[in-house]
Amino acid sequence: MKILSGSPQADKAQTPVISLDWTECLDKRPTDRTSDDLDTIFSKLKDVKAFEKFHPLLIQQLCYYSYFEYLEKGVTLFRTGDLGANWFAILSGSVDVCVPAENGKGHTLICTLEAGAAFGESILYDTPRNATVITSAVVMLLRVEQKDFKILWERNKQYMHGVITSLSRLTNTLDPKRRASEFDPSLLPQVASSKFLKDDPTRNPALPIVPTASVRIQHAAYVLRTCILSKAPQMIRDRKYHLKMHRSCLVGSEMVDWLIHQSPIVHSRSQAVGMWQALLEEAAIAHVSQEHYFKDKYLFYRFSGDEDGKMIRPGSAEQNASEEQLNDVILTLAQVGPDAMLRMILRKPPHERTIDDLEIIYDELLHVKALSHLSSLVKRELAGVLIFEAHPFKGEILFSQGDEGKSWYIILKGSVQCSIYGKGVVGTLHE
Repeated sequence: MKILSGSPQADKAQTPVISLDWTECLDKRPTDRTSDDLDTIFSKLKDVKAFEKFHPLLIQQLCYYSYFEYLEKGVTLFRTGDLGANWFAILSGSVDVCVPAENGKGHTLICTLEAGAAFGESILYDTPRNATVITSAVVMLLRVEQKDFKILWERNKQYMHGVITSLSRLTNTLDPKRRASEFDPSLLPQVASSKFLKDDPTRNPALPIVPTASVRIQHAAYVLRTCILSKAPQMIRDRKYHLKMHRSCLVGSEMVDWLIHQSPIVHSRSQAVGMWQALLEEAAIAHVSQEHYFKDKYLFYRFSGDEDGKMIRPGSAEQNASEEQLNDVILTLAQVGPDAMLRMILRKPPHERTIDDLEIIYDELLHVKALSHLSSLVKRELAGVLIFEAHPFKGEILFSQGDEGKSWYIILKGSVQCSIYGKGVVGTLHE
């Protein structure tokens, strides 16, 4: 019996070649790795196809704790009954998982694990290995020592879904009576569903962060809507999807196309997404069911005020005035778009952030003067856990003297006053 786990089995003789110029960084002890070392390792691992299903935060931790191993075919990583000392993640190649044959002679092949598979969690509990693992081709893998894996596990176990290969589950399919000494997947915590955060504007980037749009954003939305109705009126129309009619809406990808064609200032699709998100976060536009932040996809959005489907088309004078102001509006949105994109990412649940999202946050943290003393690794970890909060009204209390602290804050914009009971205001903190 041979069960394939992980990616489809490739020709084992054609092991993918991975550039090894960065593996010297992985030869160092974790405490000796510099910020440049960690950046070098991360830049390589995030592009390894085998790690597509690994969450970016888990990859970041692997940069710090793992070692690189290059093994020939036929090498035994561990045997049934051994007390483990390492956890493994396969970069390329494959390994065979075997158990002792029922007649006591030789081994029975259970499955082959390939690039992207990770195994060896019995080291969490100091229990014997439940199978024998032998390289079935030239293998490149990452190895994490037991003491380091326990740290990595505690920090990242919520991101282990879809990554763990439980050898006990595999061996139990062969013999249900076999003692399950390997890792138990039921110990993985369930990742909180975003539906519980749907009505929280600080955690749901599909919702506006202010009750009403500023005058500047209202004007920008009016100019854009007027110009679209003047130049491409077919973009705003009733659309039907899954038997439901959506009135006076636009398609996200078409909105990006249109904005790019209006001015050379808009030089990329991601820039245009940020500009439209600046309108969405102030309620000047919205997804038709408020389920999505602005995306360059076939999703429906509409301008505020068009919900009833009664299209009030602008006159020729309004069209001319808007066309004259369009370049100024685009320049304004180009200036506020990057901040809107950052806020949108910070409002995503951490487990939904992509590698590109984390890079955007990390780049922003590099320019925060108050964090200049922190290492590159700490900043990358912060990129995965920071959560956006908006406090648009003066006088809001973040916490009171005597409260049990649960959060740490970075001021992106504005200021807060610090006061001590009986002494009044003792200082002001700025961005």
